[in-house]
Amino acid sequence: MLKRLIINDFKANKIITISTSAFMAVTAMLLGLAILLFARLYASIDSLMKKAETPSFLQMHTGELDEEKLNDFTRARSDVEKMQVCNFLNLQNSQISIGGRSFEGNMQDNGLCCQSESFDYLLDADGAVIEVLPGEVYVPVCYKNEYDIKISDEMRIGTETLTVAGFLRDSQMNSMMASSKRFLVCESDYERIRSLGSEEYLIEFRLKDGSDVNAFATAYKDSGLPDNGPTITYPLIKTMNALSDGIMILVILLVSVVVLFISILCIRYIILTQMEKDRREIGMLKAVGISRKDIRNLYMSKYLILSAIGCLVGIVTALFIAKPLGEGMRELYGETENAALVYILMFIGAILAEVIILLSVRRTLRKTEKESAVSALCGRDGSGKKKNLWVSVMIVVAAAAFMIIVPQSMKTTLGNPEFVTYMGIGNSQIRMDVRQTEDIDKVTENLASAIEQDERVDSYSVMQTGSYKVMLENRNSYNLMIECGDHGRFPVNYIKGSYPKSENDIALSILNAEDMGLDVGDMLVVSKDTGNGSSEQYTCTVCGIYSDITNGGKTAKGCIRDENDRTPIMWSVIYISLKDAELAGDWVNEYRSRYSSFDEGIKATEISDYLKGVYGQTIENISNAYVVALILANFIIIIVVVLLVRLIIWRERKDSSLKKALGLKTSDIRKEYLKKAFLYIIPGIVIGVVFGVIPGQKMTGVLLGSFGAQGFQFVINPLLTFVFVPVLTIASAGFAAALSLVEIKRIKSCECLNSGTE
Repeated sequence: MLKRLIINDFKANKIITISTSAFMAVTAMLLGLAILLFARLYASIDSLMKKAETPSFLQMHTGELDEEKLNDFTRARSDVEKMQVCNFLNLQNSQISIGGRSFEGNMQDNGLCCQSESFDYLLDADGAVIEVLPGEVYVPVCYKNEYDIKISDEMRIGTETLTVAGFLRDSQMNSMMASSKRFLVCESDYERIRSLGSEEYLIEFRLKDGSDVNAFATAYKDSGLPDNGPTITYPLIKTMNALSDGIMILVILLVSVVVLFISILCIRYIILTQMEKDRREIGMLKAVGISRKDIRNLYMSKYLILSAIGCLVGIVTALFIAKPLGEGMRELYGETENAALVYILMFIGAILAEVIILLSVRRTLRKTEKESAVSALCGRDGSGKKKNLWVSVMIVVAAAAFMIIVPQSMKTTLGNPEFVTYMGIGNSQIRMDVRQTEDIDKVTENLASAIEQDERVDSYSVMQTGSYKVMLENRNSYNLMIECGDHGRFPVNYIKGSYPKSENDIALSILNAEDMGLDVGDMLVVSKDTGNGSSEQYTCTVCGIYSDITNGGKTAKGCIRDENDRTPIMWSVIYISLKDAELAGDWVNEYRSRYSSFDEGIKATEISDYLKGVYGQTIENISNAYVVALILANFIIIIVVVLLVRLIIWRERKDSSLKKALGLKTSDIRKEYLKKAFLYIIPGIVIGVVFGVIPGQKMTGVLLGSFGAQGFQFVINPLLTFVFVPVLTIASAGFAAALSLVEIKRIKSCECLNSGTE
């Protein structure tokens, strides 16, 4: 009997059945998709780093190297498992071209290396350690699509040529967030090309399980070992690898939460309306002695079947959508070894979505227990005042607009030059980097002098970064990368306080402040190397905390550098604004030509190009998530509005019948419904846009804040936000409403004479 009742109900309510199942499917698909992508990303990165045996601690160094001192330090450390020094030959990007496509505008520090001997291996597409032959080169996989590189393409480095033999995965430099990229060649080719570049050393350590990387980094710094370059740790490498695709997954997760809310809301009203329609049948079942629990279980059985169908459809759909969304992920990190576990987690996520919906269904169905058999059979409404379904239409339209606004605004913001202030970078027009050169200080001074004399330049600021040891009041010590210079000229985004103005001021990135447990007004002691083994200490006050997602989000800013400071400069950055912003492109090209010699190690770029180079992959991923959200939002609007407006028409069927009996035409009744629909649809769109811009910004800020970008504010595109989204939403909702109103034609004028409810 139960089977027959459910089948008959499905046949009698096809639209409601399909709509309910569709909601369940979309919810399961989105939550399952987010979990699938996250689990695959985490597992793939973990698998790649294990296969490649990524270093626990990496110190880049330019200059002389005392390997014996390094060996002594290694032997004295019980936490070191392996140590090696790898050579990295930095190349001028203007010297590099592959398949006729120049790397001159490339933002990365590109160079050659040989395969490592002990760990930090470069892997091929199958995850195997690459063995490269003479005349061959393996190219970072992140450049494969960007430069349309194919196997057998010719790579030119100055006058030398190599043949592309394949693509490599580099566990520590895969992400565009990493500033360097390694091309793999054999030792004989490395020696042949050595004179065309500038050599740098990668001092790498593998620590034993359970070792404290931060304690090791402090000990390394205290030992006076080579440290003229950035320091990178295993957790930082993992964060940089996950950041780009992680933001896209977080956007999908946010959309899935919104869809879950819409699904619960709509299914609740579907149930209430269906129960109202079935009141007489429910009363008869109660009258013949069937218990309230059995009646509730009858409805639950129906929704369990729909939930199972929706879950299955959602999982299959998630697998199809995950393929294009995860393509870049697969290329960068390869397939995960724990594929079965990834799919199990996705399945659990989809089931979790269905469980949440079913719990809501169960709560709603408890209304069947409140009405007596007599009141149901006599037609008296025991459920109180009817809910206004038009409000539900407004809420759903608002939620759908919110779904579109958030990823759209994220995409616009990340592509806007002003976003650099959340990266710990000054908001200028042009950025010039001085790296990988013997005397960074002198080269920077000469470059600054040339810029000073350039009449086209309106303003510029020189920033120099070095690694300083700091001591907290609790005697804990840290190594900080402190950027010194005039921070007031091109300020970054400060969450609290302001930029450093004197040598006793220091500003910390938000993640450093959290790690150290410091806030504005707290004190720390900075040690400055003054040469000959001596140092000078400054008691500094934290004057500001700023947003930063570069270098793993762990940086600092100060004004302590002077002529007595002998702390090695890791790199220099010069921020420039021109009197005529339209000349920026020509200005950059001129300086690239003027400083083409590699010995000077100078790289000039427009800030907009810098953003594209670093965040191009992230923006592309968010664009993909935006397309998914856009399609789903309009799909939801059409389905929900069709469903709810039909339910409204059914509820008001007698009123419409009476109007027809009084002489009103079907077209007149349709116009009334359309006017009422737009009275709720338009406010819904306004609410959705407002919530997308304000609370949506705060929610996104929480997500990006986990990576160090706090105080986040959307850069709004007025045309997209206030024209495109409202017009598209009105078009979808209006189409759905008009489609639903066909039902009015089926209403007969004589129905108002019936005493029962059909």
